[in-house]
Amino acid sequence: MARVRELAPRDEIERRYDQISRFEKSLADDGTTVIKCFLHISFQEQRRRLVKRLDRPDKHWKFSPSDIDDRALWPAFQEAYTIALERCSTSYAPWYVIPSDHKWYRNWAVGRLLLEHLRELDPRYPKPDFDVAQCRRRLLAQ
Repeated sequence: MARVRELAPRDEIERRYDQISRFEKSLADDGTTVIKCFLHISFQEQRRRLVKRLDRPDKHWKFSPSDIDDRALWPAFQEAYTIALERCSTSYAPWYVIPSDHKWYRNWAVGRLLLEHLRELDPRYPKPDFDVAQCRRRLLAQ
């Protein structure tokens, strides 16, 4: 916990979480569906992906030497993520934790989640506020 507290004072972190929750609540109150996915990979998978970035010249652009230093902070990051997920997951804007070591599964899970929400929303094209048949006749008469 020490490293997380070094990143920002606890009261500042709480203020930010409250601000995020208020913003998401306002979106939901306005009829917006908020879907938040946390794409979680394991420590081992992160290492494998970083090594791959170093081994393949076409992936060098995705690598930063600071990635190695940041791995030393893994426990602090995991703790920070846990707190953020707990504080900012609400009934109107829930977090969905998606296991992402396997990209095919990550893609399937996110796609399935979005499909379920779209089916619930049952989106429809807006109805025209004009007489379609009359406009068609007028257009064809020109």
